[in-house]
Amino acid sequence: MLYIHPEECIDCEACVAECPVEAIFHEDNVPADWQNYIEMNAKMAPKSKVITEKQKPLAES
Repeated sequence: MLYIHPEECIDCEACVAECPVEAIFHEDNVPADWQNYIEMNAKMAPKSKVITEKQKPLAES
């Protein structure tokens, strides 16, 4: 699972279209069933390694 740091996100929504599994939403559009992921993302993003180079998709690793 990847996380988006909520304090570093500039709300441009460029990642929404790039997500291959359609799992990224602007915070105002998160489906009700996925609301608990907002808090998890905020907790985990600061602890996660920052990705600076293109990598193989996780499904292909």
